[in-house]
Amino acid sequence: MKKLVLLLLIASPSLINAQEVVNDTIKKEISIDSLKQSLDEHTMKFGDIDERLATIESDLAKLTKIKLSGYIQAQYDMYDFQDDKGPVSGSSAQAPVTNSFYIRRARMKFVYETLEGVKFVLQPDFAVDKVSLKDAYVVLNDRWFMQTYSLTVGQFNRINYDVEFTSNTREFLERTRMTTTLYPNERDLGAKLEANFMTKYEFPLKLQLAIFNGNFGEGAIANQVRDVDSNKDVMARATYSFQFPSKGLGIDIGAHGYFGSTKVLPQPVTNPVTPPSIFLDVNNNPFTPAVGATLKKDWFGAEAQVYYDFLGGTSLKGEYISGTISGSTNPFEDYAGFHANKVRKFDGFYISFTKNVGKYLQAAIRYDSFDPNSKLSGNNVTRADDLKYKTWTFAWQYFYDENVKIVLGYTMPLNEKSDLVAGDYATINKDKKDNIFSIRLQARF
Repeated sequence: MKKLVLLLLIASPSLINAQEVVNDTIKKEISIDSLKQSLDEHTMKFGDIDERLATIESDLAKLTKIKLSGYIQAQYDMYDFQDDKGPVSGSSAQAPVTNSFYIRRARMKFVYETLEGVKFVLQPDFAVDKVSLKDAYVVLNDRWFMQTYSLTVGQFNRINYDVEFTSNTREFLERTRMTTTLYPNERDLGAKLEANFMTKYEFPLKLQLAIFNGNFGEGAIANQVRDVDSNKDVMARATYSFQFPSKGLGIDIGAHGYFGSTKVLPQPVTNPVTPPSIFLDVNNNPFTPAVGATLKKDWFGAEAQVYYDFLGGTSLKGEYISGTISGSTNPFEDYAGFHANKVRKFDGFYISFTKNVGKYLQAAIRYDSFDPNSKLSGNNVTRADDLKYKTWTFAWQYFYDENVKIVLGYTMPLNEKSDLVAGDYATINKDKKDNIFSIRLQARF
């Protein structure tokens, strides 16, 4: 018995050690299996995270291709008037509006470049009572000649210098009377082919050719979204730049042509073939066109801009346009300032001088002339919308920083006089009081 007890005492450490080895082996086996399982589970989790990160990166890549910009122009105007209505709708001699706050422009521009050479542009304009679409177009640049050639399709600016000079960087508060008459709303619907030989060949020539519906900005909005007469208007423009870096001088010259027509449509009355009763030709003589007849609407223009690095920077710009324009009282085809059944010869020009004063100030002065009926003058003019206008415009800008500026502007139109038009325009009266003083705060991003 004593021998048996002694044997168990001697063997027990070995048994205990063996049990620990077995237990440790089992634990190690369980730990390795658990670790494998844990690693596999984590790998799956990391895979899910990678997929999510890839999705986020894809979304971020798309977002980085979107360029957002915009500006707001808050304005205060003071009006000078003498007729029975003030310059603001709803005013009258009993309650004339002599000053007003309003939002001149509030726009956001979205530019999205999906691929190299492909660009989408969308620019809405926000008014107090509505939102309108200013720009909506696609640009395709060629991939073979370093984007020398491009095709633009949609709604975009007509190809004219004063039109394409953006509103948020222009020296003056508004474009000239000539520009706003010939190119209402600045835009039109169509396609444009452009060649800029500076990008690849370092030759400072740019050519533009565009085709438009020709009725945008005319009549009701519903009549602008599609062509109303199937006829298309064509524009062509060429510009060339001379650079003299050693002298701090740059000179741009150009010319453009507009080739279109106004198609005589039936008046919106019970009889769908009833034509307008009477039109007036370029000599103010009456005539009755047939329904479907086309009236001339074409002109040519020349332009020049001179930039000189003199005491902070100076520019001198000018443009001359002359030709024939036509319009109609038909709401489907009325044209800008020509809301009448008439054909007119016209001519106009402007010249502007701009000078930077120090780092934060800029002064500008412009003189423009527009004669919507160059065949008649003085007392031979029978309609107020045929009177010639000469306008002085003054501007003083203070650049608070690169995004904010304050503009003081004064516009002084001088109208032609005619006793046949009478009223405020009679020769016995002084110039019609229609000057405007403006203060504008512009912020952009």
